[in-house]
Amino acid sequence: MDRGRPRFIMTAMGERHLPVDLDPDVPAFERRPAGFANGPGHIVVYGNPAFRTMFGDAAVGLPARESMLDLPATAFALLDAVFRDGRPLARWVERPEGTWRLTAVPRRDPETAEVYGVAFHLRARSDLPIMASDDSSPSAPR
Repeated sequence: MDRGRPRFIMTAMGERHLPVDLDPDVPAFERRPAGFANGPGHIVVYGNPAFRTMFGDAAVGLPARESMLDLPATAFALLDAVFRDGRPLARWVERPEGTWRLTAVPRRDPETAEVYGVAFHLRARSDLPIMASDDSSPSAPR
C-alpha cells in the first residue's frame, strides 16, 4: 500500500532491492540504513533492516566497496578516514535517488582503545531529524 509516501528503489550488487520508506511515522531504524564494518577493508558484519532493504541481505559479510555499489567513492574515503584517524566524520553523498548524509564513528576495543571498525548510518536529506520546539523544552515556562 503506497499511501503517497516517498520511496526509493536501491541497487546493490547489480540487483534492485525493495524501497526504503521515508515516511516520518515509520521508526528511524526502518528508514535509516545503518551498519557495522570491521577492518581496513570495511567488511560489513551487521546491517539493520533498512540497510538490508537498501543493499540486500548478501551485503552483510562482504566488503562495503563490493556490496554498497550505489555509494560514491567519497563515501568510502570517509569510512577510510574514520578507521585511520579514529574520529567521527560525516558528509553529504549523492546517490541516484538524491542526497544522503553519511555519518561514521570509529569502533574501539574497550581494553586497548584500538580502532577495529566503523559504525555508520545514512539519512536522506528529506528525512529531517525530529527537533523539540522551544515550548516543550524542560526549561520553558509552563
